[in-house]
Amino acid sequence: MSRPPGRRPAGAAAVSARRWFAGFAAYVAALLLLLAWASSAGREEARNLLLFVLAVSFACQFIPLPIIPVFLWIARTHNPFLIALLGAAATSVANLHDYHILTALMRWERLDRVRDTPWFARAAAWFARCPFWTLVVANILPLPIDVPRLLAISTGYGRLPFTLATFTGRVPRYLLLAWLGYELKLSNTAILVVLAVTVALSVAKTVPKLLAKRRGER
Repeated sequence: MSRPPGRRPAGAAAVSARRWFAGFAAYVAALLLLLAWASSAGREEARNLLLFVLAVSFACQFIPLPIIPVFLWIARTHNPFLIALLGAAATSVANLHDYHILTALMRWERLDRVRDTPWFARAAAWFARCPFWTLVVANILPLPIDVPRLLAISTGYGRLPFTLATFTGRVPRYLLLAWLGYELKLSNTAILVVLAVTVALSVAKTVPKLLAKRRGER
C-alpha cells in the first residue's frame, strides 16, 4: 500500500485539529454545566456519571490518565452495561484527540516521510486487509493498541469507522471491567491502591525509555 512521495492520504486535508478541539471545548463546557446542575440539585448519581464521562474523555495517548481505577469506582453503584456504553463512548471521543493531533503532526515534512519507507508500506498493506476488525480486536484485548491505531491514523482511515471500531471494541472490554467493579465493590482505599500500582507500572515502563533516549542523545 505504497503511495507516491509527499502525497497525503485522501481526506487528510479535511481533518482539522483546531475545529475538533473547539468542538471538544464546547462538549466539556456542556458537561461542566450539567455537572454544576447535578451538584446543586443533589443528584449524586448523575454527578458521578458526569465526572466519569469527563475523565475518560480526556484519557488519550497524549494524556495517559489511568482509567481502570475510575471504572472500579463508578461501577460499584451503577449498572455495568450502562458504564460500558458510557465508557466506550467517552473513549471514542478521547481517541479522536489522537486522530486529529497525529494527523496534524504527519503534515510536517519530516514526519510525513515515514509514509514513504518500505516498512510503513508493508505495515499499511497488512492493516488494509481488514482495518475495521483489526481495530475492534485491538480495542477488545487488554494490550497496548498503539500500532493498529497509529496505522489507522497515518493511512487516513476514516474518522467514522475509526470511532465505530473503537466503540465496538471497547464495549465488551469495559463491560468485563465494570462487572468486576460491580461485583467486587472495592473500598476507596483499595481503589487508591490500584491507582498507585497502575501509576507505578506506567512509570516503570516509561522511565527506562526516557533514560535510554537521553543516553543516546549524549
